[in-house]
Amino acid sequence: MKIIEMSGSSLEEIISKYRLENNIKEWELEYDVVSKASSGLFGLFGKREAVIKFKLPEIEDRVRMFLETLLDKVGVTYAALDVKKVGKTVYAEIKNSNDPGFLIGKNGSMLETIQFLLNRTFENQREIDKIYLDTEDYRMRKEDQYIRQYIPRIDRVKTDAQTLTLEPMSAGERRIIHKYVERDKNLRTLTVGEGDKKRIVIFHSKQNEKEVMEQVRGPRAPRKPAPKPKAETAVEGTETADKPVKPRPKYRPRRPNNNPRPPKEPTE
Repeated sequence: MKIIEMSGSSLEEIISKYRLENNIKEWELEYDVVSKASSGLFGLFGKREAVIKFKLPEIEDRVRMFLETLLDKVGVTYAALDVKKVGKTVYAEIKNSNDPGFLIGKNGSMLETIQFLLNRTFENQREIDKIYLDTEDYRMRKEDQYIRQYIPRIDRVKTDAQTLTLEPMSAGERRIIHKYVERDKNLRTLTVGEGDKKRIVIFHSKQNEKEVMEQVRGPRAPRKPAPKPKAETAVEGTETADKPVKPRPKYRPRRPNNNPRPPKEPTE
């Protein structure tokens, strides 16, 4: 835990600045007021700024605090919350809960929802990129079951040095494939496509990544030539059929008045 001391013209100003600089939510605030602001005598002598000491917990403690609050509200008890940071990734695990079925949900839907809330809450933290949540080793078992169907095809890439392009997958499924392939130094992965059409390409580490990308994407189709502008032609059978059409003037001049009115005779 870090201790950060800040000063300012008012307590509200200091707290607002601290939250903005450290991406702290209101429920995470923990601080001690060292001194309040004073305008001094007639605003001239003895003027003093407010000073606050903030307690800034590590990201692991903040994730743990969020989970403790959430699980308490939904009535789930547990034996322990294991939260650790590896590189720029935080791994959180709820151990021995009283209702693992509720926490996991149908096909892991509840676990995915809680993990989504965690990542949205701490999405602006510079020190981390992703938070993964698990309980009762559900994700580990699911990943092992999922990756098992791809192992024979992945092994052939290593032996035959052939490029393997898998079918479109979700972000979670792609992560499982990337994680498995990273264990083998002879294999590499890259992602192609956009949106829900993203696919993983697995290739041998001896292959050149640029050449693999060109092989996967295929040759680019030549661009179609721009259409030629159509020339304005007159309608057949008219006098101007063989002559270019002259553009009409924007403004027509007024015709001269050949019959001016006589001037009125003066009245007596």
